[in-house]
Amino acid sequence: MSNKVIWNDVDKYIIDKLIPNDPILDRVLLANYNAGLPSIDVSPTQGKLLYLLAKIKGVKNILEIGTLGGYSSIWLARALPPRR
Repeated sequence: MSNKVIWNDVDKYIIDKLIPNDPILDRVLLANYNAGLPSIDVSPTQGKLLYLLAKIKGVKNILEIGTLGGYSSIWLARALPPRR
């Protein structure tokens, strides 16, 4: 079994166990696909990691440069505190 297969299996396990289905993110991926954008979005596990890193750091502002279809931007934006 190749390393890629192993990591894909690990990624799928983590997604299935720790990242619930999210209709908004699913719609974003579908819209990106329908728009013909390249399929280079971060994975759900990478998105969750971005969210956790921003949340742990307690960020109040985020600037993402080079966003394509907005998938990782949503993960990061969800880590921001509510606006006053």
